Amino acid sequence: MTAAIRSPDSPRSRSTRKPAAGAAKSKVTSIAKARRAKIGPVLPNYSPADEQAQARPSASVLKVLPTRQQQPVWLRSLLQAQRLSSVAAVMLLGGALSLYGLTVYGEQRWSQDYQKLESLRLQEQQLSAASEVLKHQLAKEAQNPETGLAPQSPGDTIFLQPAPETRSPLVAAPNSEPALKNRAGGETPLGY
Repeated sequence: MTAAIRSPDSPRSRSTRKPAAGAAKSKVTSIAKARRAKIGPVLPNYSPADEQAQARPSASVLKVLPTRQQQPVWLRSLLQAQRLSSVAAVMLLGGALSLYGLTVYGEQRWSQDYQKLESLRLQEQQLSAASEVLKHQLAKEAQNPETGLAPQSPGDTIFLQPAPETRSPLVAAPNSEPALKNRAGGETPLGY
């Protein structure tokens, strides 16, 4: 089946059109007839002329806008000041928000680090207390004659003489000074 579409801007209306003599034998069927055949009978208020009358006034009409007049200098300067102040306000707001975020973040980190510091101080106190308890325990055990420990006396101190340095020709010592002189003028061994 072939259908023909009629332009809405056609000067002839449907009611004034006369069917051609060979229309019965034609293979072309109008869309309106095809629709009526599919949908059924046409309602009594249906008027194709009214549709065309409503479609025509919707044609676009161009309107010419008046030319834009130049704004006074004081108005232009005020508009420019408004734009600049808007940009400055947005920048200040962004800066204030970022500064606030950094401050909150810094305080949060400080409180976490402070808690770590307090826990380390507590551990330090516990370690010093434990070491003092161990020292006290060792002192008690040292006083017990069954352990075999004797108290220190200055006469029991052993002094060792330093061994003479032997230099090998292949190895050079990084510190070639055998002894340092102290303030009184006497020599002090390197170990002191």
